[in-house]
Order: sequence, then structure tokens, then C-alpha cells
Amino acid sequence: MVDKDFIKTLTETPSVGTACGPAMNVLADRFGAGFTRVDASDGFCLFHKAGAAIDSLTTVMVAHVDEIGGCVYGPRASGGYNARYWGNRAGIYAYAELQGFDYLALSAADAFPVEGEIVFVEGPMQAVMPGHSGRPFEIVSYAEERRIVLHGERIRPYRTAWTFRQETTFDADTIDGKALDPRVTAYAVCEAVRALDEPRVAALFVMAEECAMDVAQKAVVFLQRHAPRLSLIVNADVPSIDNIGEGRLDLPAIRIFEGRNFIDPAFGIRTSDRLESRGVDFHLSAARSGSQTILFTPLANTLSIALPSLGVHLPRVKMSLKGTERCVELLERIGHLALEGELA
Repeated sequence: MVDKDFIKTLTETPSVGTACGPAMNVLADRFGAGFTRVDASDGFCLFHKAGAAIDSLTTVMVAHVDEIGGCVYGPRASGGYNARYWGNRAGIYAYAELQGFDYLALSAADAFPVEGEIVFVEGPMQAVMPGHSGRPFEIVSYAEERRIVLHGERIRPYRTAWTFRQETTFDADTIDGKALDPRVTAYAVCEAVRALDEPRVAALFVMAEECAMDVAQKAVVFLQRHAPRLSLIVNADVPSIDNIGEGRLDLPAIRIFEGRNFIDPAFGIRTSDRLESRGVDFHLSAARSGSQTILFTPLANTLSIALPSLGVHLPRVKMSLKGTERCVELLERIGHLALEGELA
């Protein structure tokens, strides 16, 4: 059974960019005293069995926890603060309910309401145009770029992060809320690793995938240095349903291609055959775009797991409880196959 209360807490908690203290602490509470937490500031958080050495790890399951949103820059003479944003157009944020929080916040309790406003400013872009008065060409600047300005009493320049503020709800099989991408697959990784309860298996949660994917390289280097026995990486994420071939909300997929990237397709196909022979609910597929998975492929055999959503990078999207349950089971079964030496 899917723990709705935990999904609700995890998805409602704000964490963007590398300001992920609130979400990481929610996960730490879930893992409890039976797991040791390894933090890398502005990078990742690893959970492995308490008392086990990191160099004994053979399987690492990965998800990211950061959602779309932005951060505040400096104040404007006309009021409010310039804001950087990622994940969607400025208008999506300007007309949504938003919350801000300090970049170093450790809990959702520290969040506060903020408001977005669209402004038009002269852009820095230039174009080369046909010249006049006998000149072969001239450089012409063109104006008006849409930007978002943030307003709020507790905003602090260069250290307030912000994202949507929404309540997660459930109706029959549907999860409806913000940050389902990526928190539902982060939930699945958490629950699978807890269920496996094995010193050789760890959960790795990375930051900034939505805005600075290279941040995950910190985790790659850490594993390269400290986990020499690593033989399997499993990365799980939430794409839009139209991003996945034959996508279904209630069925996770193994993606052997992400856009132009090869995600160990021969290994993925062999693993799919073994899972199918054991009656696991999933399908073999490919994605139209890439993710952080490609950064991990040099370390070990790698699988890319996708559980799609209806809508993506919006104030509210929808996912399936049955799909979530099947995603947890898929990750568990992959873990068992790896521990039994079936995926060598």
C-alpha cells in the first residue's frame, strides 16, 4: 500500500535548486535510525544501512528531490525583487500561489507567502540587420524581455528560494498536487531501499536536476571514490506521459534511451526479460528527452526508471497511486535480482 500521508508531506514540502534541506529532512525522518545519512552540501544526500561501510555498496537507487521554481536576486528601485526562475515560463509563476523560504531552511514550517509579477525590461539581445546609408550591416538591440519580480515581506536578496504552494489531494487512484515530479519517484526509491533493508543497497537523492543537472556530478565523483564495488545504478524520475513511448500513468517503464542518450540498452533489455519472466508490472520504453541518468552510466550498469505524470512543471499535475505502488515493486524486484547476482 502507498503511504498517502507521507507522499502528501513530501510533495508539499518546498525544496528547489540546492535549497533542499526541508525535503532531505523529511526523507531522513522516514529512513530513521536504521540508516546513516551522508550529506554533501549543494550536492546530494545518501542513505545507507547504519553500521555498513560505504565501500560495501553494490546497488544505488537514485532520484532527485528539487522541484521547479526559482531564487531571488537583488531589489528593484520600483519595488520587489528580481527573481531567477526555471522549469516553465514566467507567466506560470506570476499567476500561481507561491511560497518562499530561506535557502538554508531545514523545514517547511519556515516557508512564507510571496507573490510574482510580470515585468517587461529591455533585453540584452542583439541582431545583425541589413545596413542603411551605404553601411553593409548594423547591430540593432531589441527590447522587452518578460521577467518575474517577487514581492513578500520576508524576502532576503540572494537567499530566498521560492516555488508553488499547493495542497496534495487524493481521489480514487489519482494523486493531484505540486512537485509530484520528482517526489513520487523519490518516494518510490525511499520505500524500495527501506524494504530491501540491505547493507549493499543505498538511496541517493540529488539536487538541482531541474535547473543545473551537472550538480549530480558531485554524487558521481563521490561514488567513484568511495564505492568501488558498485555494479548497478537505478535512476528514477517523473516525465510527462507524452514524453514516454506507450506511456501509462499506472505503469512504470524502463527507458533504454533518453533522447539521444543510450542508457545501457542491452543491459536494460536483458533486465526487462528477467523481470517479465517473474511477472513484474512494467514496460520497456524510451523517452523523448534526457535526464541526469547519463551522468551515472560510466560508474556501473545503469537503468532508467520512469513513472509518468499527466502534466509536468505546473502548479498541479496528476499521477497514479497504482503506478506508484508498481514503481516501488519494480525497484524492489530489481534490487533483489541484483543482490542475487541475476543482473551480472
